[in-house]
Amino acid sequence: MWFAGIWSLLGLIPCCWLAAVKTAAFSKKLGAATLPETIGRRFESKMLQTVVAICMLYFLFMYSVGQLKAAGGVWYATTGLPAVWCLLLSIFIAWLYMVLGGYVGTQWSMAFQGAFLGFVGALLGIWAIIWAGGFYEISSKLYMEPKVGPALIKLIRPELPQVGPTQLFSSLVGILACPVIFFTMAIGFPHNVSRFLGMGTLNKKGYWTLIIMVYLIAGVPIMLDCSSNGLVARMIYGPNLLKVKPWAADLAAPELAYAVGGIPLMTLYVMGLFAAALSTLAGMVFIMSANITRDVIKLWWPQVSDKSMLYLGYFLIALFLFLPFYWTLVNPPPLLSIFMGLAAMGLGAIFFFVTAVSYYWKGATKWGAFCCVVYGTGMSIYGGWKVLFKKEVGLGTFEWWLVIGCGIIYFVVSAITKRPSQELLDRLFPAKN
Repeated sequence: MWFAGIWSLLGLIPCCWLAAVKTAAFSKKLGAATLPETIGRRFESKMLQTVVAICMLYFLFMYSVGQLKAAGGVWYATTGLPAVWCLLLSIFIAWLYMVLGGYVGTQWSMAFQGAFLGFVGALLGIWAIIWAGGFYEISSKLYMEPKVGPALIKLIRPELPQVGPTQLFSSLVGILACPVIFFTMAIGFPHNVSRFLGMGTLNKKGYWTLIIMVYLIAGVPIMLDCSSNGLVARMIYGPNLLKVKPWAADLAAPELAYAVGGIPLMTLYVMGLFAAALSTLAGMVFIMSANITRDVIKLWWPQVSDKSMLYLGYFLIALFLFLPFYWTLVNPPPLLSIFMGLAAMGLGAIFFFVTAVSYYWKGATKWGAFCCVVYGTGMSIYGGWKVLFKKEVGLGTFEWWLVIGCGIIYFVVSAITKRPSQELLDRLFPAKN
């Protein structure tokens, strides 16, 4: 995964460049409070707002399973408790985040915890490379692993399918898919873009401060974590972590922290990872709840009282915490990166066009966006079944199905259907002097 990991060096910078200021400006002009509401009003379509909300609900639920498993894995690495207790403790703390802090408090805590995890992640990544003796020593040790050693250090794995169901590292089809995945993922993730809703107007200094801070927190540390940490963990533990169920290879990072830095570094790392995973989970649960209350029920039945919406929100928060807990306990994804990768591919392919491209292209229409969302969601369900269960399609092939299909449908359908009103377009795309 080192080749895929290096593309995360860009982190969220593409999102900041292409979507941050536009999201803030569009939401302000449209009077929108959520991303589905922004998209719906961008295209003058309540129907599209609802469809986008349901699409986000589906993908964020998949992603929340990954966040919960990550937090549970940290509990296990620290305490060795049974899986059910690790997951229950994680759910309880995520609930506390929401009860005590609300959405705004969750976002602030996520920012501070992200900064802390960014610092510790960079420290772990750099120290792990030094501890291992550099990349030459890492490659040498991996090469010597029995049976599979030589294959571990190759960019293209010859034992994987070369055509048809290509994996990410079986041919150039998959290799070229890696930067596309990370580029669309960084720009298209709705829970990334949503952070800029309501953001104030930035001057040049404020904009570059935002870019630098995001890069320091979510650039180099994530790149190191995704590219080199897995290699060093494999060098130390071999395939043994794969035998620890249900966490398996997801234990690589905390166990690596213990191996290279002892209890102090492991403590810092698991503190940051656990807090960041659960605050992210809490933020996603809030978004999923809002998808139902504001973007579906309140949109179509505005007469429903705020008190009823509040009680429904409490119920939905409990529901969206319980469902990932049950799924992770009963049928956890075999490898967190693959499961979350499927969700990331779907979100990136859909919302790269529906949000980012729609911020710049006047010709986008509600039917182009609608068909893009429907195709991307349907293909994600079908592709996930073919990848995870039937094992007939690899992630490399799947990514191109998604991105190319979403792009063609978005542009072709938009070209043959009616645009939003000229009045709206003039407001969103003012003429440049």
